[in-house]
Amino acid sequence: MLDRLRHIIADNQILIVLLALVAGVLLPEVFRPLSPYGTPMLMVIFFTSSLRLDIKELWSYARDWKLLSVANGIMLILMPLVMWFPLYLFAPDWALAFLIVGAVPTGLTIALIADLFGGNTALAMIISATTSLLAPLTVPFVFWLVLRQQIDIPVVSLFESLFLTIVIPFALAMLVKSRAKKAIEKHDLLWREISLVLFGLLVAGITADAVGESSISLGWNELGIVTLMIIFMGGVAWLAYELTSWRTPSERVTVALCMVYMNNTLALYLGNRFFHDQNVVPKLLIILAAVNALLIPIKWGATKALAKEGRSRKQRVANPVI
Repeated sequence: MLDRLRHIIADNQILIVLLALVAGVLLPEVFRPLSPYGTPMLMVIFFTSSLRLDIKELWSYARDWKLLSVANGIMLILMPLVMWFPLYLFAPDWALAFLIVGAVPTGLTIALIADLFGGNTALAMIISATTSLLAPLTVPFVFWLVLRQQIDIPVVSLFESLFLTIVIPFALAMLVKSRAKKAIEKHDLLWREISLVLFGLLVAGITADAVGESSISLGWNELGIVTLMIIFMGGVAWLAYELTSWRTPSERVTVALCMVYMNNTLALYLGNRFFHDQNVVPKLLIILAAVNALLIPIKWGATKALAKEGRSRKQRVANPVI
């Protein structure tokens, strides 16, 4: 039974994340008690993800200003503006929700998701860290530019979260890895499975806590709007993939993934804290569920891109240029 369960988890990793979000909406009483334990779960997830990192590779990406400039520029400035403008013209009721989702940085658990997609974990971690560090500057700027409204990001809280969920787990993982490298590598699959299960519980808990007393309804018009915008977001991810053509497919997949994998917690916080009267949280939950559904076709595209690169590499080895 245990082996069978592990195979089911391995084959349906992305669906588990989507189901966790849906479970949090449908069964908030069950999963809401998990929400206070979000930080400890994030710490464990980041610790297990960091066990698979190479410190030299991480430092190399941290110094790649060109790649990070493209990724951060698209994620923090271009994404919210291009998501807000068409809705402002044709569906203003949804413009604010998509602006919030587009403005927030890459989610802190992106390293785990990138690993599941065959992407580069070290690059994903760097993009998550840099977008989170820049968010206190870019998010207020974007909201002022679009809404002429001042938004105060909880800077101290955000930096505390980064320190607790990234710096401490990463340092501890590097220490453990230096002392027991063979044991860590031997149980590599176990660390991934622990991360995935905790991530599912984390998503369900955060979602259940955010639902509160809000009512969520989705008619045909709303479904059409969300579907078109999710396709549009997929197009932005494709654009990010194309704009990083000088990098390897694994790195390009990672950058594209970072464009659509937002910090759900911060998005829900902004919606509830500054736009509670507009009842924007239900719309945010619908969008976040749709974004998680978008991960499925992105996974398919990533698999094709990586497989194509693998075939090209084999051909170059078999037919070297003399």
